[in-house]
Amino acid sequence: MRMIVRRPIFKRDRSVWGYELVSDKPWSSDGVGTVSLKRLVSGQLEKLAALGVGPGDGKKLFLNIDSEDLLHDAWSRKWDQCVFGICGGAVCSQACSGFADRAHELGGSVALEADGPSGAAVMDKCDIIKVSLAGKTPADIVGIRKRYKEFSGKLLATDIPDWETFEGTKALGFHYFQGPFFVEPRIEKGAKLQPSMVSKLQLLRELGAPVCEMQELARIIASDVSLSYRILQYINSASFGLKNKIKSIQQAISLLGLDELKHWATVVTMTDLDSTPNGEELAYMALQRARFLSGLASTIKACRHTPETMFLLGLFSMLDALLDHPMEKALEGIPLAIDLKEGLCGADNEYGDCLRMLAAVERGDWEMANGLLSRYGACVTKAATEYLKASRWAARQLPNMK
Repeated sequence: MRMIVRRPIFKRDRSVWGYELVSDKPWSSDGVGTVSLKRLVSGQLEKLAALGVGPGDGKKLFLNIDSEDLLHDAWSRKWDQCVFGICGGAVCSQACSGFADRAHELGGSVALEADGPSGAAVMDKCDIIKVSLAGKTPADIVGIRKRYKEFSGKLLATDIPDWETFEGTKALGFHYFQGPFFVEPRIEKGAKLQPSMVSKLQLLRELGAPVCEMQELARIIASDVSLSYRILQYINSASFGLKNKIKSIQQAISLLGLDELKHWATVVTMTDLDSTPNGEELAYMALQRARFLSGLASTIKACRHTPETMFLLGLFSMLDALLDHPMEKALEGIPLAIDLKEGLCGADNEYGDCLRMLAAVERGDWEMANGLLSRYGACVTKAATEYLKASRWAARQLPNMK
């Protein structure tokens, strides 16, 4: 079982341009031999659709082609959703130029790596230059930009660590951006939360109150018309599979129970904190993390925390980025256990280890992720299964919460 992460690529306006799928196992191997281009493309498109990104969404799929064998595949289909990143030994292949022509004929695009083998023979057919910022100084990046001053295509910056670097590459004229920068809060000195954010944080505090009666919960939810609508819409979606339509919050409480409705009201409120495309990606990650940690807690005998607590850990792990506010400030007044809050703020405890494991998975540091999973007695294969299940679940839930 693979552990598959969908890694977004953003445009200059911070909307999502496309995705690259990253796995803990090489895509080129199917356990028998080298996979065909047909199987690679169709397989990744199917996985991307399962993770909530279909062909009608207008998002690109970035695939790395590092084997010369794939360039000779005569398979033909519409490739308008595909961007082929030709890298490794494939760049020097004589078949590279013909592959680029065929990709363009079928609506696809071709990318080369700035630091990869010379692609002079296919440079005039290249649409995108991919520039990894890992280990590079600002002067290095400026030098690369000058090198491609006459390049008529577009530049993709990857491994962007923070928002400052994002703004720097944007100012240099880069078009696409990838990296862990978008999960970091954009904290501006003296900036205050918007009134809408303040009201939603207050909702989260009230929903988390240990003592909350039925009438009080109904009042809390009814105080936000948008929240009431979205909760009812979500409960009436296929996710719950209810036979009869729920028409009121009171009816929902009677049917689902107080604690269950509080749980889903909290989830819906969290996903509503930032309605931008960047915020939607963060909301997806929050749901995916929550479901993964909850499922993991159910499979690890040594785990001392309940699935419900682990769900909250994953859900709130994106709160600072969703609010563009320091985590310590964002959590003020929200009734969570002290050690859970400390873990969310980066403490060296079991909760903090779980979040560090998640971050390692998302950046593709499989050695660190597996080390942390093994420390707590987790089976890596089962963890991969839970991660994929959680990713698919998050992709299904998010559209119902909008």
